[in-house]
Amino acid sequence: MRNIGIIGGGQLGRMAIEEARKYLAHIEVLTPDYPAPGAELADAAHVGPIDDYESVLEFAEDVDVVSYEIEHVSLPALRELERRGKPVLPSAGVLEAIKDKSVQKRLLEGARIPTARWAMLEGADGEPPSPAALSAAADRLGGFPIVQKSCRGGYDGRGVAVLEGPAADALPGPSFAEERIVFAKELAVVVARAPDGQTAVYPCVEMIFDERANLCDSVLAPAQESEAVRSRAEELALACVRALEEASVRAGSPRGGAAGVFAVEMFLTKAGEVLVNEIAPRPHNSGHFTIEACATSQFDQYVRVLLGLPLGRPELLRPAMMVNLLGAPGATGEPEYLGLERALAVPGVAIHLYGKREVRPFRKMGHLTAIGRTAEEAMERAEAARDCVRIVGR
Repeated sequence: MRNIGIIGGGQLGRMAIEEARKYLAHIEVLTPDYPAPGAELADAAHVGPIDDYESVLEFAEDVDVVSYEIEHVSLPALRELERRGKPVLPSAGVLEAIKDKSVQKRLLEGARIPTARWAMLEGADGEPPSPAALSAAADRLGGFPIVQKSCRGGYDGRGVAVLEGPAADALPGPSFAEERIVFAKELAVVVARAPDGQTAVYPCVEMIFDERANLCDSVLAPAQESEAVRSRAEELALACVRALEEASVRAGSPRGGAAGVFAVEMFLTKAGEVLVNEIAPRPHNSGHFTIEACATSQFDQYVRVLLGLPLGRPELLRPAMMVNLLGAPGATGEPEYLGLERALAVPGVAIHLYGKREVRPFRKMGHLTAIGRTAEEAMERAEAARDCVRIVGR
């Protein structure tokens, strides 16, 4: 039985562990907090900082393969583990290409994968870029408004700011500017890849964002777009994963390091062009629907890769809609879940709660997925179930 080490104790690790139980895998996690969603289900939980070199090396000593469910991991530690011959999936080279979003943009450009135009923003360490730097970037990108993105640390809407002019409140620290894309939809494609290069590409989905919370609200599978648009998105997602493999090898990681589950987020412009926005080297919110709606879930694929098993089939069995369950506005303290009984009475609905011990406004506390005979039926069921649920603090 292979001993898997997952760095991070969040809900992505939790759902992976739930899938891993059918394979009898032994899973240990390194988590900065305990209790935590994934740590509570693991066979062993190590409490320590995930961005600390020694902490990661100590955690990895007794596991057979190391992975991570969040990008904020000590990259030097992963490189050292590879030097010692410990399998790291996805590799340190993959994380190096993704962790800094400006490096990720250069990767996309070098692979000739279409993406929004961008420009680095110059500024003093720890300070926002100057109005002059913002104006110079805007001139290169066609004028204000522009989108500022932090090079590191952004997650769930954090580290992104839309700037209407040079006097706007800009983010501090290293960052770059992108042209603001006027898009028709946001799309996503999840790709599973084994170390031997075998791939499984999930159908293209469309994402709907909650502007109040600045994060993904719901995901509809399949995307309600033409076959040509969906195929183009799936081709680009596969090209991104191939580019990561080549970047990983160039960085000195073993070949086959672009292995695991990858989510590629994209924009569909009003002109019908598909542009790649960002890549995540892990299971992703846009792939949660696969648990109920696909022959093999994204978490099952992830576990299969770590166990050295063949990939499963990714096809969509039924149309589905996934809805994030967020903390109510003003909610604090121990969570209380209201209306679950009524939500689960809606046909085709499944609910996943992450076990977080504290609720905050708009914090992801779980998700629900509704399947239907048609996309319209799945949407109706998901919205009906969502209207039943409210997550408040005691």
